Amino acid sequence: MAGVYKVVSDLTIIYLTANTLPEHFANYQRKIFLEAAEGHEIISVSRSPIELGKNIIDDGERSHLNMYVQLLRACKLATTDYIASGEDDVLYSKEHYNFYRPPMDTICYDMARWVLFTWGSPMFSVKQRISNCTLIAPRLEYIDALEEKLSKLHSKNLHYVSEVGRYENQLGIKNRKINTQLWAEVPSIHVNHADGTDPLALGTRKRAGQLKAYEIPHWGRAEDIVKEYR
Repeated sequence: MAGVYKVVSDLTIIYLTANTLPEHFANYQRKIFLEAAEGHEIISVSRSPIELGKNIIDDGERSHLNMYVQLLRACKLATTDYIASGEDDVLYSKEHYNFYRPPMDTICYDMARWVLFTWGSPMFSVKQRISNCTLIAPRLEYIDALEEKLSKLHSKNLHYVSEVGRYENQLGIKNRKINTQLWAEVPSIHVNHADGTDPLALGTRKRAGQLKAYEIPHWGRAEDIVKEYR
């Protein structure tokens, strides 16, 4: 049954924020996040101090590359067998953090992720691509994979900055075991906005996925979530 789990504290959630979201939405998202993360360790990485688990300060440049640098930094502070990501613009369900643990050599992404843009007509859509925001992985395997990937990134190939599991061939690094066949019963909602981690990101040029909905179970109407953001 959805929502009924015995939580085992084998997981540390790495919560990443650039402290750019409207205060009301930030409070709304963190309330939902804490309900989803109940029973697990949390390490938060923020540009300004926040009271969320063990907080460390990110003093790097705002960029997608730095986001992965900070994620690696936090993973090395964790002590649990597994880590998962938590991003400040995602509404997570308790199912997401508890429904699955991969083998120790496999990095996985929960594909139950609906995208919701804060511009245009409020509408959920599904994009079939992996996203760092739904990462669940064995900690040591992920540290090894991310260290290798970061070691190959430099100023001339920053277009390959992305999740572990993308662009490994282009960077000439090891192809890890990646599981992208996982779907939590209750999806996560990725609230896309123009002021994200990287000031040079696509912003409002992003496109919706092919599967669309105005309302979905558990989360309700898209327009109500967008109102929380605005």
